[in-house]
Amino acid sequence: MTVYGGLLVAAVGSVGVPKIALFVLVGAFIAFVALPRKRPRALLVLSVAAGVAATIGFVRFLVHEAMPGIVQGGTLATGAAAVTRLRQFVVAQDAMRKLAPIDPDGDGVGSAAFLDELTGRVGLRGGAPLTPPLLERLPASVETSTGPAVEVNGYLFLICLPRPDGGFTARPGEAVDDELAERRFVAYAWPVSESLGLLEAYFIDEHERILFTRSGAPKGQRPRIGRDRAPPCDDALAPATREAWQVWRGKRPRTDLPGDKPPRSE
Repeated sequence: MTVYGGLLVAAVGSVGVPKIALFVLVGAFIAFVALPRKRPRALLVLSVAAGVAATIGFVRFLVHEAMPGIVQGGTLATGAAAVTRLRQFVVAQDAMRKLAPIDPDGDGVGSAAFLDELTGRVGLRGGAPLTPPLLERLPASVETSTGPAVEVNGYLFLICLPRPDGGFTARPGEAVDDELAERRFVAYAWPVSESLGLLEAYFIDEHERILFTRSGAPKGQRPRIGRDRAPPCDDALAPATREAWQVWRGKRPRTDLPGDKPPRSE
């Protein structure tokens, strides 16, 4: 009787401390199975009451601790996948420098390309499409407030290139400073919708400098969420907004780019 009474106390306690509920629930089940056939009614009542209380505690554990942890883990994994895709953009742009399909000055160092150019959906600077494309298996781009972007796993992605008059553009067809584009591009990833629980936007540049910031803002402005509130090309660079961006996981940028160092002579 004392054991079952203690079990009931623990079960009731698990309602307030859900982390112990699973252990108490297992104990209540074992205690119920161990009841003799000829058992006092009081023991049956105690074991059933302990099982019910432990079940309530376990449900509270699932709702308030286990499920939020699972959701948070999934959110972090989705954000990490977005960063991985941005890094794929860097690899593709490195190939553009090495292969030099866009090289107006003929120096052997190619210029960076827009996202739709890298996927082969539009021609390189209005010319022939890249064959084979350097980025494959991406959906068709959609229009955003900053320019064409692709949507993958809850994130929108776009690439910006330098303009001749300063600043950047993400729109193929607009003028690009191809000399600067040999050594400069930026890219962003940001959540499609706040309802997905994805709270961070990401930035990368040609040196693989990776930054992140929390999407949304006070007073319901919600920048960096959805197609209508895409980050501007200079969001992580402009004095008014760059302080909001932080280094992602201590990642250090690389110091050299393809084409920086001439090949050694034999």
